[in-house]
Parts: sequence; C-alpha cells; structure tokens
Amino acid sequence: MTFKDFLNFDKLIAAQATRLLYWLGIAAILLYIFGMITGAVGTMNYNAGLGVLQFLVAIFALVFAIVFWRVICEMFLTLLSMNDRLKEIRDGRPGGTTPTQGQI
Repeated sequence: MTFKDFLNFDKLIAAQATRLLYWLGIAAILLYIFGMITGAVGTMNYNAGLGVLQFLVAIFALVFAIVFWRVICEMFLTLLSMNDRLKEIRDGRPGGTTPTQGQI
C-alpha cells in the first residue's frame, strides 16, 4: 500500500483495525464479566440465592456478549470484503470476471 492509496482511500485499513478492535472488545467484555462475577460473590454474603442468580446471569452474558461481538465484527468485515470484490469486478482482475463482447 502506497501513501497515495492511503490518501485516496483506494485501500481500506479498516480490516486490520477491525481485528484489533475485536480483541479489545473481547478484553472489555471479560473485564465487565469479571466485575459482574465479583458483584455476585459479594451478593452471596447476604443473599445466597440472589448471588447464584447473578453468577448465572454473568455466565450467560459472557457467552451472549462474545457471540454478539463476533457477529458484529464479521458483518463489518463482510461489508469490507464486498467493497474489495466490487473493485476487482470493476478493474477486471482475475478475482472478478467481467463479460467480454462475445458473452453479452
């Protein structure tokens, strides 16, 4: 990638940035769930049933949040790959086929 490509938005850098944001999001989710579990253990000191319920909700939230975050990142990457494929079709590269005069 040249600097000209960067300035003209010919090459998108969002795909690489999405991978970094994915892992930062996973770290944020894990920190939040750790806080929920810590709160659940604290609640168990005065109400065991409510603490166990909070713990189960934290585990469910962990699974749901990680799957949801993965789906969001995959949708973004899909949009970016569609942009790349459309550029290949426009430019007539081997990745995309363009009809010739005899095929139309």
